[in-house]
Amino acid sequence: MLTQVRNDNQKTVMGILSLLPGLRELAHLNAEIAWYNDRDTRLLYIWQSDSRVQGVLGVELLPQDIALIRHAALTPESRTATNYFAMLSEFQNQNQTVFVMGTLDNQKLINKWRKSSSEHIV
Repeated sequence: MLTQVRNDNQKTVMGILSLLPGLRELAHLNAEIAWYNDRDTRLLYIWQSDSRVQGVLGVELLPQDIALIRHAALTPESRTATNYFAMLSEFQNQNQTVFVMGTLDNQKLINKWRKSSSEHIV
């Protein structure tokens, strides 16, 4: 289940995001969380499976119905392509009118997810 982050989820979100390169230092992590909280078009989601928080998805909504996936992070024990794809698919299902794009860091993941999704449709 993918839900928008609430204030009581902040520590969990910070813990999962701190697993990403570049966000291991507390100052960088706090700056990134503040960046998401700065605008309504920047959203953080938590992804739960088996009643446990297993991932975080950071999204920036851009003009012309584009959703830029800025962060996709899973806990170490959950880090599989299947789980990344499930998290992205849930986001797409909740936001059917947006086109999902990635950053330079995660566009390969988005492309693999899109290819996998299109193969299941056919």
